[in-house]
Amino acid sequence: MKKAFLFMIICVLSQIIKAQTTSDIGKIVFSVIMPENLEGLDALQLSKLETKITQIVTNCGIGASGVNNSFVIYPQFSIYESNVLEGGMQNITVVKSELNLFIKQVDNNIIFSSISKPITGSGNSKFTAVTNVLSKIDVNDIEYKKFVETGKIKIIKYFENKCSDIIIKSENLAKRQDYEQALYVLMSVPEDVSCYANIQEKSIEVFKAYQSHKCKVLLNELNLNIASKNYAQALENLSLIDPSSSCFKEAEKNIQKIENKIDDQQKKHLAIQMLQHNDQIALEKQRIDAVKEIAISYYKNRPAVQYNYIIR
Repeated sequence: MKKAFLFMIICVLSQIIKAQTTSDIGKIVFSVIMPENLEGLDALQLSKLETKITQIVTNCGIGASGVNNSFVIYPQFSIYESNVLEGGMQNITVVKSELNLFIKQVDNNIIFSSISKPITGSGNSKFTAVTNVLSKIDVNDIEYKKFVETGKIKIIKYFENKCSDIIIKSENLAKRQDYEQALYVLMSVPEDVSCYANIQEKSIEVFKAYQSHKCKVLLNELNLNIASKNYAQALENLSLIDPSSSCFKEAEKNIQKIENKIDDQQKKHLAIQMLQHNDQIALEKQRIDAVKEIAISYYKNRPAVQYNYIIR
């Protein structure tokens, strides 16, 4: 008796960014992609397989949730033989299977690493035999560690070779005033890449251009909130305007007009903002955090992309 079934991975990118935070930016993070259902495996078995893959990744010191780029790890699981052994008090079902794992960058459709492992399991039914197969996946297997580390090394090497191209691409996007995508492209570079400092410098440059472009909109929102006496939101608007922007002085001047109308807590908040604006180190950190937020927002708001992987 011989049957085989394969995973068809059909996933929407929006499903793999739920745990996204700014702390993920600059890190190599693999999102574990799983199908919603699969013939032969129930929901608990699928969840067990996903947990195993997540453990394999985290055991190698790499995050396995959230995504700030398009690095994914996905499985192919196939049962290529199922036999019933008769005898004794009850029949035993033995299944022979194969687990394949792949590390891929979705945006560029590049596979960075792959591994294939045969696994045999047994039980008093085919269902329990498959469950036994999943339980035998050794998350501490040295071959899985090599698989993940190979993927990481190749990803870093890929970006090392692409640094100049990425910077040029971001510049071209910025010239078209597509600042959000320009920042997303820059922030897709892992911090382990040697050009990361140049990438951050370029991201600040693009951010300042973005701020100048958005300046009038932000200033208008600030003034509207002042007019409606929503001073807390006006202060929040001010925090979004970079000191290098052309409209910052006007925004600051308008905020000063309401200093005697805001409460003590808001005055403290304003004082902290002013200190940060005068502290170049704090200001630089504030800009980098803002860049990361914009990159994350861009990724989350991209049109849902559905892709199919059929691994034969």
